[in-house]
Amino acid sequence: MMSSLLARTVVSYLLVFAVPLALPVAFVKLVGLGGLRELVTYEARDTPLHRLDPRLKVLYPVAMGVLSILLTWSFMLIVFALSIVPWIWLRPSRQRVRVLMVLVIGPALAGFWSQGLYYLPNPPIHYLYQFPWTISWMGSPGITSYGLVFGLEQTARVLVTVSTSMMILVTTDVSDFTWAFERFGAPPQVGFALTAALRFLPEMISRTGLVLRAVELRGYDLSRPRWFQVIQWPDYAKRVARCVGLITVPLLVGTLRGTTTMAMVADARGFGANRRRGSLRVHKLAAVDYWGYGVLITLVLTAFVLNHFHIGARYYG
Repeated sequence: MMSSLLARTVVSYLLVFAVPLALPVAFVKLVGLGGLRELVTYEARDTPLHRLDPRLKVLYPVAMGVLSILLTWSFMLIVFALSIVPWIWLRPSRQRVRVLMVLVIGPALAGFWSQGLYYLPNPPIHYLYQFPWTISWMGSPGITSYGLVFGLEQTARVLVTVSTSMMILVTTDVSDFTWAFERFGAPPQVGFALTAALRFLPEMISRTGLVLRAVELRGYDLSRPRWFQVIQWPDYAKRVARCVGLITVPLLVGTLRGTTTMAMVADARGFGANRRRGSLRVHKLAAVDYWGYGVLITLVLTAFVLNHFHIGARYYG
């Protein structure tokens, strides 16, 4: 029965569509809007990582990105292990660790699965599962082992980027980002735009949750049916689609009001009056900062040396 055309078609459609759709469902169930807001929000703590020079923390993901460009995926696994060390030093809460794991594993699985479906090597091709003609017209003849391996290679680079970026968001205050970019010689407007962008996402997530709760309190039914209540799912999808329009207008109005308030505050504080801006907190380099700069420089130089001698070098073409 499983070798029949109908059974193979059903299995193929499930592999193509059901597995990717399970990722956002798992994200909503395990994380939700509140968990995402907690991850991208600065956590004020007195740890060595929080006390590091902001310029060093800005350069940290840049240096790790250089490593991901120069080195092969097997070396990237080592680099990813190195990016986990600061998280062990930070000791985040269990809730934050769960959210981080979902945000790291979700895109990794998505890239791993999509490359297995659509990245095809030169013949001969080894299929783990070959699709019938009823679905292969969509561009994927099946799941290949080479594609899964290639997806794992690209996933290692994504994991390093996500891990390092989330680290600086959690341990660096928004004003410190502005200070670091000004010390790098960037115009104050760039730092102000970065500050507004970093504050926008947590505020938008919080405002979205607030609007959803207000809509439900006013009698709008957003209760989700059980998975076996198939007949009720179309009506639930229709209610969710209508709710998008209900919450879009309040979110847009709230965002415009917040932007207007931020512009008035900037004008009231004389933003842009002088080219050289002062700062309430001036970060001075400590011994641990020098060690951090030394480690980053050593890693980047080692990657260039290995690339020059074709050891663990990433080949193109």
